Amino acid sequence: MDVFMVYLFIATATPLFLWIEHRKWAVAHIPFVIALWGAFIYYVVVPELGGWGHVTLWSLLVANFAFAHLAAFYLYATPYLRKQREKRLIKS
Repeated sequence: MDVFMVYLFIATATPLFLWIEHRKWAVAHIPFVIALWGAFIYYVVVPELGGWGHVTLWSLLVANFAFAHLAAFYLYATPYLRKQREKRLIKS
């Protein structure tokens, strides 16, 4: 649960870091963060989650993880790859 809490705080701060340069990505990430907090509160309040509670919590975690990696690739790797492609085209 400690790792989940750390990830929850990092995921919560992510839209703040993206807000200035990539506002659309930050707004798209906010529902994931709200859902994660809702699942966490449900996990803390309800003594026994049951099968669907665990499936929901892990599904939200995996979805947020996938969104974070896709966003990181799009925001950081794509410009780098574009620069490398332009360098190759200029040299050719």
